[in-house]
Amino acid sequence: MPDTFFYKGIPSLNGTIVPDDIFDILLPVCTGAEFKVLAYVVRRTFGFKKDSDTISLKQMVEGITTREGKVLDRGTGLSKSTVAVAIKGLVEKGMIEVQRNSSKEKGDEPTTYRLRFELKDPVSENRTGRGQKNGQGGVRKSDTQTTVGQTTVNNTVNGVVKGGEKSVLQKLPDLGEPPEKTEYVAEQILKALGDEKSQKFYHLVAAKIPEGVIRETLSEVRADGARDPARLFTYKIQRYALTMKKR
Repeated sequence: MPDTFFYKGIPSLNGTIVPDDIFDILLPVCTGAEFKVLAYVVRRTFGFKKDSDTISLKQMVEGITTREGKVLDRGTGLSKSTVAVAIKGLVEKGMIEVQRNSSKEKGDEPTTYRLRFELKDPVSENRTGRGQKNGQGGVRKSDTQTTVGQTTVNNTVNGVVKGGEKSVLQKLPDLGEPPEKTEYVAEQILKALGDEKSQKFYHLVAAKIPEGVIRETLSEVRADGARDPARLFTYKIQRYALTMKKR
């Protein structure tokens, strides 16, 4: 960033929900680098209505640019080594939680980050997809139907989400991955959830949703310990699809 940089001004009053404690309690005890990384994690999670996000060190350093060349953000402006030290400090201070990811195919993969809360899942427990308070709470193990914003996510029927071709997920563009890659990811979902009636749906997910997001969602479902993990997975994927559709 050049020394002569001068910002043109905030274009509109939009934004990301940020817990008050970050300003009132955590700001004074963070180093400058730690606060930058903390702010970046908040933006990549709550800014996209997610509890956690898989972020590479490169993204934290340089930012994220889409395949089409659109710049989503410019990172923290820190060096890779400084980011690594800041992450370590945030973990030691109890501000964030990290989950190291790896696979047999790719070895070490980008780490998943989330803010550390007293509640298990504050985003889905207390807020709807638009960040407003939700008096009915989030997804519970006994839920048979969950409403996100104005869209209702129901059970799968023969592997297809109720609503057929009007499904938000089906309206997302294909990733363009090779058929064998899509088939492999769909098989991994089936292996993790064991719901053979939903094979068509899992294949659709594999064709539309990035593998990293799928793995993160499966990890969240396992950690939740839901009575019906397949149903919870469907809800979370549909919620992600809604977020992507609104971009």
